[in-house]
Amino acid sequence: MMLGEGQCVPWHYHNNITDTFFCMEGPMQVKTRNPEAVHVLEPGGTLSVQPGIPHIVSGVDERPCKFMVVQGVGTYDFVPVED
Repeated sequence: MMLGEGQCVPWHYHNNITDTFFCMEGPMQVKTRNPEAVHVLEPGGTLSVQPGIPHIVSGVDERPCKFMVVQGVGTYDFVPVED
């Protein structure tokens, strides 16, 4: 997936699946709630976000980034979360 300047995957969570992010071009960032954290991934970096954890994905400082996301086994859903 490629995000252009200023783009993001908005705040959301999944009930049953884990998202695993692989940064290909970046840096990119994944912000989470519960726990509150900002994870910065450089090319080659990975991060897994467990079910039920709200997260948002973007380039660092709103710059472009490219990543692959692998979703775990289970029923897919995308539950939006308010900013």
